[in-house]
Amino acid sequence: MWRPSFSREYEDSPVQRASATVVMEPKCDHNLSNLEFQACKFLSHYAFQWWKVKLLVNSLSAMNAPVDLVCVRCPSDVRHRAGYSPKHNKIWMCANRIWNPLEFRRVLAHELVHAFDFARAKIDPGSCVHMACTEVRAWNLSGECDLWPNWFSFLGEDMINRKQKCVKDNAMASLLDNERCHDQYIARGAMEEAWAPCWKDYWPFTVRPDLDTRWRESPMLQ
Repeated sequence: MWRPSFSREYEDSPVQRASATVVMEPKCDHNLSNLEFQACKFLSHYAFQWWKVKLLVNSLSAMNAPVDLVCVRCPSDVRHRAGYSPKHNKIWMCANRIWNPLEFRRVLAHELVHAFDFARAKIDPGSCVHMACTEVRAWNLSGECDLWPNWFSFLGEDMINRKQKCVKDNAMASLLDNERCHDQYIARGAMEEAWAPCWKDYWPFTVRPDLDTRWRESPMLQ
């Protein structure tokens, strides 16, 4: 089993040497209109100011594994709005489908976690356990499951359990989209094996991201 938080190779990180001035300039799909590309470029620059995105981008730079960002036009019926290609080390964002800046930066952070995991550990894309782990981390660390549970706080719901359910359900859905893991029994087995160590693995954040204040240069970046 892949246990990144217990692996010396994974823990020995040069992240502290990360540059604070890395620039990640988005590239354009020729199928995009100029307006769509300019919108994607604006959203990208906004996202790069967020401390989570900045930390992940700088960490990849420190490992000599900078990732390219490409703004693309996606069909209206495509399920995914973004993705990461380990083969080409590129993140693609559907510039014609994401217009909310807060949503854009969370989705970008999600894909950057995948890029970080492939840079830090020897991930086997054919292993459903490995893929389950990086999906759990991406859904947990990106903040995509942090907001909606707060709507129910007045009902006295258990926020941690609700977040765990959000992370696990979405990670499972992502895993089932993988052609090698689309079998329910295989996917569930992989998720159960990966869940415990990967839910608790916050690297390159040293603690839960909402408690990690090392990289927050100002309240505006929180």
